[in-house]
Formats: sequence, C-alpha cells, structure tokens
Amino acid sequence: MSETAGGTRAARAPGREAAFDWAAVRARYPVATNSTFLNITSGTPLSNAARAAVEGFVRAQWAGAGTRAARPALLASARARVARLVRARAGEIAVTKNVTEGLNIVANAIDWRAGDNVVACTELEHPNNIYLWLELRRRGIELRAPRAVKGAIDTRAMIDAVDARTRLVTASSVTFAPGFRAELEPLGRACRRAGALFLVDGVQSCGILDLDVDAAAIDALATSTGKGLMGLPGLGFLYVRADWIERLRPAYIGRYSIERGTGHESEFEEGNYEFLRDARRFEAGNYNFPGIAAAEASLVELLEIGTHRIEPRVVRLATALADGLEALGLAVTSPPEILARSHIVTAGRLGAGDAAGSHDARLNRIGAALAEAGVRHTFRKGLLRFGFHCYNDDSDVARVLDVVRATP
Repeated sequence: MSETAGGTRAARAPGREAAFDWAAVRARYPVATNSTFLNITSGTPLSNAARAAVEGFVRAQWAGAGTRAARPALLASARARVARLVRARAGEIAVTKNVTEGLNIVANAIDWRAGDNVVACTELEHPNNIYLWLELRRRGIELRAPRAVKGAIDTRAMIDAVDARTRLVTASSVTFAPGFRAELEPLGRACRRAGALFLVDGVQSCGILDLDVDAAAIDALATSTGKGLMGLPGLGFLYVRADWIERLRPAYIGRYSIERGTGHESEFEEGNYEFLRDARRFEAGNYNFPGIAAAEASLVELLEIGTHRIEPRVVRLATALADGLEALGLAVTSPPEILARSHIVTAGRLGAGDAAGSHDARLNRIGAALAEAGVRHTFRKGLLRFGFHCYNDDSDVARVLDVVRATP
C-alpha cells in the first residue's frame, strides 16, 4: 500500500517471504551473475535500468538535446518515490549530497545553547556520525556516549542518558559493524517525551529493510543512494518530519531553499525572504541530475518489489549464511535476543582488526580465498562482513560456504 494522492501515510508491515519472481530481479543486476556480490554494505551495483537512465541523461547532455525544463519533473518524481519508500510525504524529503551532509544539515540547523547535550553510542556509529558532535563541544555542547552491550546499541542506557537539556539523540538504523539493528521506536518515543529530535543514519537499511518513519517515531533520517538504494555516489536524501521542518533553520541558503515570486530563478528579488515551509528549505544549490536519474530508475524497481518482500528474503538468506558459517567453526556475531537479525552477517571479534583485515589469521585466509573466488565482501573493525539485497539468492550462500569449507 502506498501513499494516497493527498499525501497521507499508509503503514505496511513486513511479513513472511512472499512468492515472487526473484530470478527476474537477479537478472537485472549483471554484478549478481558475474560475481557473488555480498558487498551492499559498502558498494552498490547498478541495475540495467539505472545504467540506461544515466547513459540516456549523459547522452542527451552530450548531444545538446537535454533541457533544463525536463529536470524538475525528474526531481519531483524521485523525491516522491523516496517518500513512498519510507512512508513519508514528498514535502518531508530534501535532496542532499550524501549521508554526511544530511546529518550536518540537521546538526547545524538547531539553535544550540551552551549546556545542551547530544546522545550517541559512538562505539558503533560510523565516524561521520561522530565528528560533527565532537565539533559541537567547541560551542559548549556535551556529547553523551552510552556504551554498547554485546555489540548492540543499549536502548535503555541511551534513554537513561536523555534529560531536559538533551536536544538530539542519534543512532544508525543498522550499524555498519557488526550489523545489528537499533530499537528505533523506543528511542524515538523517548525523544518525543523529552522534546528532543531523533536523528537516524539509515544508509545501511534504506531500500533493504522495511521502514515506516512515523511508526518508528523518527524525526529526521539521512541516507544516500550509494548503498541499498542502488544508485550513484554523490547523492542522498534527508527526511525531516513535518512538525520539525520550521523549527530548524538551515545554515546554508540558496535560490531553491526560499519562497520565490514569479521571476526567473536567476533574478534577485528585493525585499525580505522566507525559507520554504517544506524540506526543500535544506537544499542550497543545484542538483546531481545524473545521480537523480539513476536513483529514479532504481526506486521504481525497489518500489515494484517492495521492502515488505525484500526484508524477509534477505533476513532468511543472512540467517542461512550465519548458521552455515557457525557450523564451519567461525565465530559469527549474533544480535541480542531482543533484536531481529538484519541483512548483514559478520564473523570474528569486534575490534580485533580494522578495515584491512582481522587479527584472526584464519579469517584473513578466508577473506583472501573469497576474493580469489569472486565473492565480494569486506572487513570492518576486524569483522569479515557480508550484506544481502534483493538480487541475492541461495546460490550465493552456498558459494560462500563452499569457499570457507575449502579454506584451512
């Protein structure tokens, strides 16, 4: 179920894996047939349709046939599809450059006062969701960093750290390592009670796991097209809940972020200006239209499949891989019982290594063997890491297990 024409929200609950032509989906992604691609956590494949959309845009530009007049419709369509994906409204979606820009837009739009605080589990956040809060300490803002428990964000500790001076709580919907989900709704509800903003880094889940931003009590969510949305790098989206938009004053301003009269966008209009009353107020400059063309094509496909179908499938595949690796003697990281498994599977000991490899010699041998066999994967924080999306199937799980089984 999608949004109605009037823009009302419609919830859609994930269910069991549905019958679907997954072979046809897989065929759209050449990388899925040319390799065993389990690297959605840090890289993204393009579908044939997304590639064609980018090439068509560039070809028209090259030939001088591309016109500016067609671009607003493309932009509006992509914006509306992102909104539909997360059960938001188009007016709550801003176009950004990447996740980092989205996070910084929110961080710098708050009217901070010395003595305010931010709550974040810095042990598990990506560095780009840490540095901006450290920088705020120069303005007298406290960063409160509750410790993780067994590799997962400690929801109770996060909530207990919130007080009357908490202006913002932030968390990744799924951590990049070890790949566990956060309990979004309890965190969001705690923020509502305290009057704080709940900001989510959704890049490791958007387009893969089913999400309703309203049901999860999310106030702002930053993502990019470089992972689960399967577009080009250099483009992102920022959701800001409607009742927060006018409470945030953008640090940057441009012709697309303000209310304009009837003149051409290149003309300066005398008099006072007002920021737009929707999320476009956070857009300060021109747009990455080749990226938007790719995103639009990818979003069409993702919405056709539906994250309500993708989530149960990728979780089943991830569970099968985790069980298989564990049976082969690997130390698979498992989320606490209160958390469902995500689409990410990691093995090893968190922190026992870095992005180049593990302190565990066997894991390094397995990583080298996987690369030799054309299995795309990564290491993060010393963990051997795999990530599933809609183009993966059981043969990918079997391929990994065969390689691990053959590696001493």
